[in-house]
Amino acid sequence: MFKYKREINNYDQAKMLEYSITDNSKVCFCTSGTLQTKKPYHGMYIKDGKVLLENIVEKFEINSNKYKIIEIETKNKDLNSRDYITNIDLEKNLFEYSFDEVSYSKRIAFKENDGTLCIEYIIKNNSRNDLKFKVVPLITYRDFFNMKNASMLNFNQRDAENGTFIALSVLNQENIALKSDKMKWESDSNVLKDVKHEMITTSIKKDVFYEDLAICGNFSYDIKGLSETKLYVYVSYKDVNIEKINNIDVFNNIEFRNKSINFEVDDNFVELKDLSCSILNTHFEGLMIETLPYKKQYNEEYIKQIPDLSQKQIEEDILALIDIVKSVEGQFLYYKKVKEAKYTIINTYKIIKEFSKLKLNEIVEEKLNLLKLWYIEAVNRVLQKEGRIELYIDSIKEILYYFIDSQNRAEVFKTIELTALMLNAIKIYLNILTWIGDTDKEIEIQEDYFSKLIENEFWVKEKNIMRKDLQEDEQYANVEMLYTLSLSFPCVSDEIPNKLLDTVFKELYTPYGLREVSRYSSKYDGMIYPKYMAHFIKANLRLTGVTRASQKIAFNLVKEILQDVGKYVNGGTKKIYNERGIAIDSYSYDVLTNSEMIRLYHMFI
Repeated sequence: MFKYKREINNYDQAKMLEYSITDNSKVCFCTSGTLQTKKPYHGMYIKDGKVLLENIVEKFEINSNKYKIIEIETKNKDLNSRDYITNIDLEKNLFEYSFDEVSYSKRIAFKENDGTLCIEYIIKNNSRNDLKFKVVPLITYRDFFNMKNASMLNFNQRDAENGTFIALSVLNQENIALKSDKMKWESDSNVLKDVKHEMITTSIKKDVFYEDLAICGNFSYDIKGLSETKLYVYVSYKDVNIEKINNIDVFNNIEFRNKSINFEVDDNFVELKDLSCSILNTHFEGLMIETLPYKKQYNEEYIKQIPDLSQKQIEEDILALIDIVKSVEGQFLYYKKVKEAKYTIINTYKIIKEFSKLKLNEIVEEKLNLLKLWYIEAVNRVLQKEGRIELYIDSIKEILYYFIDSQNRAEVFKTIELTALMLNAIKIYLNILTWIGDTDKEIEIQEDYFSKLIENEFWVKEKNIMRKDLQEDEQYANVEMLYTLSLSFPCVSDEIPNKLLDTVFKELYTPYGLREVSRYSSKYDGMIYPKYMAHFIKANLRLTGVTRASQKIAFNLVKEILQDVGKYVNGGTKKIYNERGIAIDSYSYDVLTNSEMIRLYHMFI
């Protein structure tokens, strides 16, 4: 995890990082490594995709001098704490500052599953003079990419025990509670105008957004000279009882989790420790982060809502669930979290069954078919760690017979991804039957059918590629053809694997990820994706055999992206890069990319 010490490390690198933590529900925190909310999706307190508290400012008055600790860029000014900050330790969520005989630290953590952000201040006043300390929250009510202006910041506010309760939106019932254990809340009404947010888009353009922030008041506390004081500030979307919060447990939990993951990972793999800590900090279990903030939690409550969802919502959720099931290996299994992996895929199958009851349009139906077959691939990963076959065999059989009984099977299996997944699923099922001493003649026949379909219809011998979609006229190398080599069971044999992998290397590979389509194709858009690197290396090692020599050669293909871990995202990897190596700011933490990078690491240890 990133660490900074003044005059030793690079402050600007800390400003580039994206630093994120969550409470394991629908609330999260996302800023830069210096706590600047620089980008449109940044905020110190975010609920359901809405930024409620963008940041906070600490103010000090001592010896007639005034100091303001702030990390904000406006249209005309860059307000930062470069001269005051002495230490950043993102593994411990710790920030330290000093000036004029005063030093203080703040630690940030969520009370898990509660939606309460806890900020701990330890202030040392080494002067003989008294010190006045203030915490000023900067409040907004911002939907994703929807900036607000001052005229929309007239929030209703009422006094609450230990602080204040602000109604941000009566219509949407969005609120924010600000409380402190010892500090006194002083109401005020002010506005900070033209706060700047910028990002690099997929078209490699800089988009700039501006918003105004409400200052509804501040917490204040007088600190005696030559004394040390510990204070707490709490942020929540509900009127939380802070007297029931055990601060020691909240902050000790950070260290406990980090120590546990550091114990699991070899000391030679510093980047892997960072990736692991990022997965813990952002609580990926059962959740999907397409871009921070959280999109949705897929649980029993969500299942009840499925019949009322629109086709567009269903499509988006299916794509998110595909990423979730594809992530179980790097997300859970390498950390011996088999129970969490099982819960994830079993719960996903419940959702699949509910979706299957609905009348879906052709596009959504195709995505659901992919989810069903990626589910089977995820099941096979779990079975390698824990062989409770009886939990899954009926669901696998049901899915396979759904496809083979389909009256328009030729229309269903028109893409190489779906067809490769189907053949892979058949082989998984037959392998399971072998374990339990059973057979299924009908499915055995289907294995031969889909093998020939791939070789006769998708394989283009003249170009050494697999067609992406049989309905497309253009034939070009595509990343989905890699799945014929990299799933649990290979889908091709003889000379095809070597020729196919050679094409992937020549037309799709870059050191920072794979292109989704050939650079020679009219469909190429200049984007590259690190998430495919694990499939690429698995295909390489499967063909060459796993030896120290082959691992070393494979490592050289991906070492640049592995070394890039944490450069833009604290302990993680960007979801998308441009061909020129530029990280796209509009895509932040991504569960699949991070879990696949962890899977990639484990191919070399």
